[in-house]
Amino acid sequence: MQSYQFQWRIISDNWQVLVGGAWIDIWVSFFGFLLACLVGAIVTLFRMSGSTWVRLPPSVYVQVARAVPPYVLLVWVHFGLAALLGLTLIPVQSMLTVLAFTGGGYASEIFRSGLLAVDRGQIEAASSLGLSRFDVYRDVVLPQALRTVVPPLGNVAVSLLKTATLMSVIAVPDMLYHAQDLNLQYFAPFEAFTVVLIIFVCLVFVVSFLTLALERALAHP
Repeated sequence: MQSYQFQWRIISDNWQVLVGGAWIDIWVSFFGFLLACLVGAIVTLFRMSGSTWVRLPPSVYVQVARAVPPYVLLVWVHFGLAALLGLTLIPVQSMLTVLAFTGGGYASEIFRSGLLAVDRGQIEAASSLGLSRFDVYRDVVLPQALRTVVPPLGNVAVSLLKTATLMSVIAVPDMLYHAQDLNLQYFAPFEAFTVVLIIFVCLVFVVSFLTLALERALAHP
């Protein structure tokens, strides 16, 4: 049986390409996360409505967003929906759309749970002191809800970072795309994908560390 010939020099000669691809993964997932939080916040406002008819569409959206696999959604958006609507989407736009749609569903559920976790008695007490509805939410509800939602939002950020690697399917030159290219050129799957694995572990560690730091800062204002 022929032994595998390790070719680590390929990585040392092409590390800048892989790091550049990782940067694309980082900024796409970052803006995707921001869009997901924006979508989630808007959807949550409708889901907290007292009208059943207002709550129903966003509730259906949340279930669909969490049910559809991101890979299927990306291919559908980039090749199917764009053709149906007569749009020309660049690959990054398609990826951001998927991240916002998928992440928005999870973010909405997190925001809603965070708001519902605030003791109703505190809201009534603040209102009895003469605070306006805006002041009650700004000074009482949101600070407590924010401490609740930070940890799960960190999980969403990590999930979107990993989902962003699907960009390689639609020819975005991210880190996984370059690793696949190196494998095809030099037949070095172990070296190329080991580096990708290590970089992603480091990125997830950084996101987790920042989430924990923010959580502790909010716990001790």
